[in-house]
Amino acid sequence: MQEKEKYKAEIEARLLKFSDTLNEIQAKLKEPKETPLDFQLEPILEKHKKVGAKAAQIEKTDESAWSKFKSELDDLINDIDDDMRKAMAHFK
Repeated sequence: MQEKEKYKAEIEARLLKFSDTLNEIQAKLKEPKETPLDFQLEPILEKHKKVGAKAAQIEKTDESAWSKFKSELDDLINDIDDDMRKAMAHFK
């Protein structure tokens, strides 16, 4: 059980960091730009919600499904991380 609690804390910390970055991106989107941005923020927000919902299920996941569950959540987190990096690259 200790592993799940530690993992959940890591996921929650990353979600907070993602939230901060999302707020920064949303603020920058409101700034006038000469060229339009070619990315959508909504898919990132949806993934963020999905990770939050899955994180709430960590403790309910039984040991036989834990490995697959963790792998799926890691993939979602990595996907969000990639999306955030691409989004932030538009503002540099």
